[in-house]
Amino acid sequence: MSSPHRIFSSVSVKAGDELSLEGDRARYVSRALRLRPGDRFILFDGSGGEYRVAITRITKNRVDVLPESFEQRSVESALAIRLLQGVAKGERMDTVVQKATELGVARISPVLTEYSVTRLDEDKALRRASHWQRIAISACEQSGRNTVPQVDTPRALAGVLQRPNRLPGQRLVLSPDAATQIGSAALADTPVTLLVGPEGGLSPVEIESSINAGFVALSMGPRILRTETAAIAALAILQARIGDL
Repeated sequence: MSSPHRIFSSVSVKAGDELSLEGDRARYVSRALRLRPGDRFILFDGSGGEYRVAITRITKNRVDVLPESFEQRSVESALAIRLLQGVAKGERMDTVVQKATELGVARISPVLTEYSVTRLDEDKALRRASHWQRIAISACEQSGRNTVPQVDTPRALAGVLQRPNRLPGQRLVLSPDAATQIGSAALADTPVTLLVGPEGGLSPVEIESSINAGFVALSMGPRILRTETAAIAALAILQARIGDL
């Protein structure tokens, strides 16, 4: 028997209180999944836990559902990771957000760096953040997470490094020139802030600034990795060593 479909609700859910899914979520349920009144699926609102709901009514752009039961289920890692990811072009950044969410990251903070190919004005930065947040939501639906990681609006890395006290736990930065590899580094069982550069990596000045801000430089080994590969591999290593993989 296949697992029930999982859908995110931007509206708070409460057992016994009927609610409506509208817009994209409603069209996804009725057109993509082809569910009908009486069908059931899992609904979560990001606050923790999930609800088994039954469809009561479907109209053109709305699906009404009745939450029947609640389960306080969580697959969140005990290791809280904040990913500072240098903004990469197009699908590469989408891939990082998707896979980082699947790997249990708690927060994703896109940063604009010296070598960032993508340049964003304020309006475009807001649109991209909204796009990436939707990708994170979809990844939660797929991976079974009921807590959606926050995706921040892109900011300049230089500004982020000026306030290191706002970065939780141990701070790690990927650098191909680092003497210590991430797989053998001494790691504490505490929250992690991981900084990964975009295409072309971080500049020498940015590496130095991050170290001055309390980051420890670590390498991903002898081979040169794409930014999306480096981020995914580093997150998997961290989860395997001090997380829940």
